[in-house]
Amino acid sequence: MTNQVLTHQMIAREAAKMLEELAPFTANINKGRQDEFGSDVSGYKKGDTVKIKIPTSGKVFDGATYAGGAAGTDVIEESVNLSLDTQKHIALQFGAKEKMLNITDFKERILRPQMQTLASVVEADLISKGVLGVPNLVSMNTAGTTPSNALALARAKMNQYLTPAGDRSALITSTANVALSGEISRLHNPTQASSKAYLDGYVATAFGSDLFEHQSIPTHTKGTAATITVSAASQTGSSITMTAGTGGTLVKGDVITIAGVNAVHPLTGQDTGSLQQFVVTETVTVSTGTAVKIYPSINPTAPNKTVSASPASGAVVTLASINGVQNLAFHKDAFTAAFAPLPVIASCEGYTARLPSGISVRVMTFGDGNNDIERTRIDVLYGFQTVRGLHAVRIPQVTS
Repeated sequence: MTNQVLTHQMIAREAAKMLEELAPFTANINKGRQDEFGSDVSGYKKGDTVKIKIPTSGKVFDGATYAGGAAGTDVIEESVNLSLDTQKHIALQFGAKEKMLNITDFKERILRPQMQTLASVVEADLISKGVLGVPNLVSMNTAGTTPSNALALARAKMNQYLTPAGDRSALITSTANVALSGEISRLHNPTQASSKAYLDGYVATAFGSDLFEHQSIPTHTKGTAATITVSAASQTGSSITMTAGTGGTLVKGDVITIAGVNAVHPLTGQDTGSLQQFVVTETVTVSTGTAVKIYPSINPTAPNKTVSASPASGAVVTLASINGVQNLAFHKDAFTAAFAPLPVIASCEGYTARLPSGISVRVMTFGDGNNDIERTRIDVLYGFQTVRGLHAVRIPQVTS
């Protein structure tokens, strides 16, 4: 191949494609929200925020009379904020010799090692944020391993909350992959190739999900509060007052259950007979009458019914979290990320590449006349939010 001078456009496009290929979690979550920040590329800046509306279910009435003779159901849309709050970049120094490499050599010798590092850091950040917003977990029972039915349990849990059947993925550790390999091999159909097989770490498609072996799955260490009870009856909403007989913390990402508060069918509101799992959304030290923020919120009545009943005063709160690696199964729309197309700063040379999938990467070069060198940076600016945490499941892998 004839050598040609590499352009910022060529480098940016290759960098964006690598970021997607090397980051299966990023590739498999919703990234359509960046359009809501506006159409002016120059207007993107750190701190910009949009509100994401979450459609909710209504209430069904019996008979021909409108709303059973009462008023119709108010349309209540919940919402979450998505902010462009994280910027990360890699910094390179290369000159005319490197620019004369053909794009294949440049990709493999210079760009790929750098993008592997950037993708790994971005992935680890996004996965950690995602895990902290997920209340569902399936129990592990063997230290150091993952039972072969773990992904089947996760699939059942997502089905319980009517998670759409398509666009499901699961991130598992290498040791979990070994423990699950027999079951995965039995269920995997090699004649049905996944469209995501090109992504780094792809293992197979089984249990209704594309499975990816991943090295950046976070661990969780649960809080220290014990003998926790609900402080008052009939509480609703996303903040519940609790008391701990043994003072300590509930940390962000802890999963709890409350006695007498069961999960319900998302549409009919029928009691499922199993306790609803909640995730703590802010770290707090629990003493007497401490407000603990949780997701999902407690709402025992339609519309948007989430639980069978409000907790009774003195109801026992159980810390259900399991210390260790938090393997994760999820639907695409459980999470959303926005990668903003950063503008090239005045007096610099550069290009911002934006893939159809929504990933944007800026490559920008500026000179250092004092030292006669050029410096190049590759930047991503992004925001992340958990939108439907009930459409994901944590699969803790006990390590001790």
